[in-house]
Amino acid sequence: MVWIRTDSRGAIEVSRDPGEVRALLADIPGHARLMPGVDLLERRPGESPSGTEIYHYVLTTVTNGAVRMTPDYEVTFDRADEGALRWEPHGVHNFRSGGVLRTSGGAAPGTSVVEIETWSEAQVDIAPVMVPLVEPFARRTSDDVTVGFLSAIKSAAEARHAAEAPVR
Repeated sequence: MVWIRTDSRGAIEVSRDPGEVRALLADIPGHARLMPGVDLLERRPGESPSGTEIYHYVLTTVTNGAVRMTPDYEVTFDRADEGALRWEPHGVHNFRSGGVLRTSGGAAPGTSVVEIETWSEAQVDIAPVMVPLVEPFARRTSDDVTVGFLSAIKSAAEARHAAEAPVR
């Protein structure tokens, strides 16, 4: 067994006020379901030692021929900073994820920029010599999830905005 580590960054502009985007992101179960590949998401009873909520994720099985795994993990979220939602791994699992989603004002009034920085580690059953062959696939998968997640956040925020707009 070896650990494969990836990281990913991205940003997207959203036609929605930063406070409204932050409200969308503060709804952990709501926004987490926007992440591509989430098959199961549940809040664990109780809290972590730091007093934050614990969420359990199971993602769609990933395979590239050499590797097959179903990421299963827990994270805690920190909402202390109004402009940033941070998460970090909790417990021992076959996958770990951490990162931050930041929101700030966009280029025009009523718009926001959503930025994400994330890292993950996956425990896979391969020989260490295979790591250089598997890492590019893992990086590409991580980048695809990041792009898809940001696009889904944008769509959800703007759809909510359109649904609330007065009919003329």
